[in-house]
Amino acid sequence: MKKLVFLSSMCVFILNSSKAQEHTKASEADTLTVVEHLDELTLLWDVESIELKTYQGLRKFCRSSAYRHSITEMLESMHHYDSLLYDMAIEASKQKHAHMKHLIHELESFEKHYGVKQFISHLKEECVAQSELEKHKKDYKKDNGDESYDSKVYVVELELKKYVKHLTHRIDRLDRHVHHLIKE
Repeated sequence: MKKLVFLSSMCVFILNSSKAQEHTKASEADTLTVVEHLDELTLLWDVESIELKTYQGLRKFCRSSAYRHSITEMLESMHHYDSLLYDMAIEASKQKHAHMKHLIHELESFEKHYGVKQFISHLKEECVAQSELEKHKKDYKKDNGDESYDSKVYVVELELKKYVKHLTHRIDRLDRHVHHLIKE
């Protein structure tokens, strides 16, 4: 519970501590602030994604509104800083930084395929599958092979791990781009 409170507090702090600067050249200090926040969020995500990859983690996400809210807040924070970084990358690309075009593509792809709405939609599908599985748990416990409860849990976990792995990969790639950006 302490971890959940810390995580929620961190997300709220991060969201409230920075404001987007529209149509202005991002200073080096602004870039460092965004990078620091993205680093914090990446570390938090790496910790939370471990549990979220499991059937128990899915159960916790489906049943605990506080946990679900903390994960959603974390992703919303990630996308907030992603948007700030996007604005900075656009500005830098105008100044002929070659790396920026690739970064912009990565950011657009992250927003399109792994936005908060897509995440919630995907996890909602997983929650429905988990709920159905639990509803018929007694019947599945009697079955063997592909129709057994353990086999069905394995399939749900496999799908969940795949999605969280792809999302984590995208977050890590953004983090690498951020560090490359501040070196330039």
